[in-house]
Parts: sequence; C-alpha cells; structure tokens
Amino acid sequence: MKKALLALGLLPLLATCADTSQGKLRQAVYDVDSAYHVLANPMPDVMAGKVPGVALTDTQKTIAKAASQTVFNEIQSLETSTESGNSITQTAVSALQADFASFETCWTGLKTGTTLDACAALGGSK
Repeated sequence: MKKALLALGLLPLLATCADTSQGKLRQAVYDVDSAYHVLANPMPDVMAGKVPGVALTDTQKTIAKAASQTVFNEIQSLETSTESGNSITQTAVSALQADFASFETCWTGLKTGTTLDACAALGGSK
C-alpha cells in the first residue's frame, strides 16, 4: 500500500520530465489515453443493459461503438508512432483531443437518451 501511495505521489514529477516538445506531446497522448479508458470503462455494462436507468437502442449502441473505436484507433496510431521512435505532431494530438471531447459529449448524451451531433462528427450517424 505504501508503494502505491509513493507511486501516486511521484506522478506529478514524471509529468515534469516531459521537457521537450515531443515529450509533452507524448504526455498529452498518454493523458487522453488514460481519460479514454476511464470514460469507456462502463461501456460493456451499459451495452449489456446492466446499468439501471440507461437503455440504449441498437442504433445508439452502434453509434457509441463507432465513436469509441475512432478515438481508440487514433490513440493506438499515435502510441505506435511514439513506440517506434517516430515524431508526432501537435496537429495530430490536437485532433485526438478534439475527437476525445466529441466522444465524451457523444457518450454522455447517449447515456441520457440523446444522440448529439458530436456522435456524427466521429463517424457515427445521428
């Protein structure tokens, strides 16, 4: 337990290690990846109808899956680039951040029964 707390306490120090522009871009990808996994974690339970008060139609499930997959694919592509030692661009990271924000809006709307324009922007349809 103490090791876990120590590791959590060191996280801010790790973020400051990203002094180069590539380090900062890679940190931004990591941050979006972490946020994506937190947001997407309950998706299987929602899709299976195991979350009280949330019932998605088959169309909404298809939209949610497509929107989620779009963001996941972008994250994977950028992570693959960085793991291969390739540079990533601010434009690619900004696009990922914008698509994540759209996914977050889309997923939140779907869970409340609303299919928002943010869903269509990610390759789903409204």
